[in-house]
Amino acid sequence: MQDDRFFQRHQVGDCLSTIFDDLPGFIFFIKDSDLRYVAYNQRLCEIFNASQDEEILGRRDDDYIPEHIREQIRKDDLRILSTGNSIINQVELVPRGDGFVDWSTTTKKPLYNQNGEICGIIGVTRPFLQGTTSLSKNEELGAALKLLHENYHDNIPISELAKASNFSLSTFLRKFKACFGMTPKEYLRHLRVQEACHLIVRTTNSFAEISYKCGFADQSHFSREFTRIMKEPPSAYRSRFRI
Repeated sequence: MQDDRFFQRHQVGDCLSTIFDDLPGFIFFIKDSDLRYVAYNQRLCEIFNASQDEEILGRRDDDYIPEHIREQIRKDDLRILSTGNSIINQVELVPRGDGFVDWSTTTKKPLYNQNGEICGIIGVTRPFLQGTTSLSKNEELGAALKLLHENYHDNIPISELAKASNFSLSTFLRKFKACFGMTPKEYLRHLRVQEACHLIVRTTNSFAEISYKCGFADQSHFSREFTRIMKEPPSAYRSRFRI
């Protein structure tokens, strides 16, 4: 809630986006009903490699985000606009600049005009590690997530994850799927590919070395999983984003 009279009296304009620039890794944005950006913070400019702050105004994700990631974002945005239902703390892979992708936690809500009509979407995306810290203290799956993120290169038995969360195996699998939209094994594969993205861009390690460090059975297995999730082979990814 806010007192509109205060903002009108003091002629306060955009006072939201700047505070998010002081929160490391946070992305703030507002899109109109045509999914064009009408407000955002500096972090979004960095991720999109925008040469000027105003460059993104009036443009859509199509101009900046790879199709395989953009498709799900668009589906979510259209669902918000059509139903008015918010998306709260959704865990997803999003670009983070210079070819990196990271697990992030996104919250998006419908934006209403004075007539009570949906006129856009307002959202915040934060690094998932910060979300994990919160989950570890307050949520049911925190201990399992901690194990996964600290030991992603190992083959962690699902029973061990369930035990860490104090659930039976069936209850753990059900709750995990409901929270993340995928099984723990699928989540682990995505996590390994995320770490591989960092190593591909930040190092000169061979793909065989990267596959070993990230817990894949061999380079062939790594290449298949990477291509399936990122929609391009590791070699093409390195060529596009090599610093």
